[in-house]
Amino acid sequence: MRPDLINKIASDEIIDAAYEWLCQRRQEYSANSDIWNLRRDWEEEKVAIQQQLLNDNYRFSPQQEIRFPMERLEIWTARDALVLKAMTLVLREHLALVISPACSHIAGNGGAKKAVRQIVQELEPGSHVMRSDVKGYYASIDHLLLFDMLNQYINDLAVLHLLWQYMKRTAIPGPK
Repeated sequence: MRPDLINKIASDEIIDAAYEWLCQRRQEYSANSDIWNLRRDWEEEKVAIQQQLLNDNYRFSPQQEIRFPMERLEIWTARDALVLKAMTLVLREHLALVISPACSHIAGNGGAKKAVRQIVQELEPGSHVMRSDVKGYYASIDHLLLFDMLNQYINDLAVLHLLWQYMKRTAIPGPK
């Protein structure tokens, strides 16, 4: 019997929910996008993805890097985005008691508006706040330390393998 988490991730219910989310998110994508191939071959792709997940042999593809004058985007393949969404749906519930409600960026925790309201309540009159973003913050996190932390809460090697792949992802430049 496989550990509970990977079974949930690969379940029809979760995979179908991730598929619906993906179709909604990528409905305006180019006709050349791989989402359309996934949609066309969904019944076969779904079974293949589920089997790969359950057999612990799903492998993420490199992300497609798209560069603009002022920014750079990295896009997952449709299959990988689907698997990541399925993982998110299951791990959000699994880790709910561990993740602080003060993490306002987590869905359901209030978002940026809640964070701003909390800051305003704490500020003394005449105080100032500066918002900043550290470029490459997530890339600078010690992956071994993070993985050790995840290992304390996730007792499923297949899920841990997927998380490790996610942390060590690569991006390849797209066509010019």
